Amino acid sequence: MANPSTFKWTDPTTNVDGTAVTTGEITGYTIGIRPSTGTVGTYPTLVNVSGASATSAALPTLAAGTYDAAIMSVGPINSAWSAEVSFTIAETPNPPSGFSVA
Repeated sequence: MANPSTFKWTDPTTNVDGTAVTTGEITGYTIGIRPSTGTVGTYPTLVNVSGASATSAALPTLAAGTYDAAIMSVGPINSAWSAEVSFTIAETPNPPSGFSVA
C-alpha cells in the first residue's frame, strides 16, 4: 500500500493456550516499523498505543521508502510480534517553479 495514514488491527480475544483474554492482560500495543532492508524483528521506530481496546493508530512521519511493520499487545506479559505488513511512503514532488503574479 502506498502512503497509508493509519495502522488498523483486531484486538486479540484469546491467549496462546486458548483461554480468554481477561481484563488487565492487555494494556496497550506497540507497533514496530523498520525499513524493508532492515533486520526482521528489529524495529528502530516504535509507536506506543495506550488502551486495551484500541484498534488503530496514526502512522508517524516517515521518509520516503518501503517499510515493514508488526504489532504486539502489551501488558504484564507482552505477546509475540504479529506477522509483518509492508507499505510504501512515496517521494514528495518539488513544488512548481516560476510562479508569479502578472
